[in-house]
Amino acid sequence: MSDKILNVHQRLAAAMEKVDYIQKEQKKGMNYSIVSHDAVTAKVRPILLSQGIVYYPVRCDHLQDGNRAECSMTIRFVNIDEPTDYFDVPTFGYGIDPQDKGPGKAMSYAVKYALLKALGLETGDDPDHDAIPYEPLPKQKAISSAQNKRHLETIERELIDCRTPNDVTKLLNSWADQGEKEGWSNDYWNEAKAKFARRKKELVEDTVGSIEETFGSATTVSDAIRSHPINAG
Repeated sequence: MSDKILNVHQRLAAAMEKVDYIQKEQKKGMNYSIVSHDAVTAKVRPILLSQGIVYYPVRCDHLQDGNRAECSMTIRFVNIDEPTDYFDVPTFGYGIDPQDKGPGKAMSYAVKYALLKALGLETGDDPDHDAIPYEPLPKQKAISSAQNKRHLETIERELIDCRTPNDVTKLLNSWADQGEKEGWSNDYWNEAKAKFARRKKELVEDTVGSIEETFGSATTVSDAIRSHPINAG
């Protein structure tokens, strides 16, 4: 008998020879059959252990969206005789639950598919023949160049009526809401923001110039007020 230690891929190949199919089952209360996490674990874990492979998660990212939990994981398969010999399988899962079981369902889903894909197991599913049509997310309609021009002309007219930097900020926020609804491109939005920035700078400079004209070059406004002719003598 050879004393050579098999690497993790050789052990995985031996495990794959021992199992090639997992039967679907119909859970109580369900009108369709599934390959459950427990069925996969019960079938695969003893075989992996017999070949000297253990597995466990080394990364888990979770996102909760209402009653749906989303889980992105990495499952590591390790050679127990040489722990530095391993491979990682990235996987993900979803779990919907009205209470607090969503994350657990998502993790179980992710682990199940990591095991199925790592061992190349058949389950009877055929995604290529699913009858569910593809439904892309609705795209925002791009505004035309003519609309771009009209918007920018309107922004310029409204900026002229702004008398303080705060007026410019309020106008910017108003146009930002409209830009989000219409799906403005980054280039177009940057062009619009540049107009707001220029007008705000003009108003700030006008304010500073007006103060200097009134109070001179005093180091502070308070000093300028005290030294102004109406307060002198």
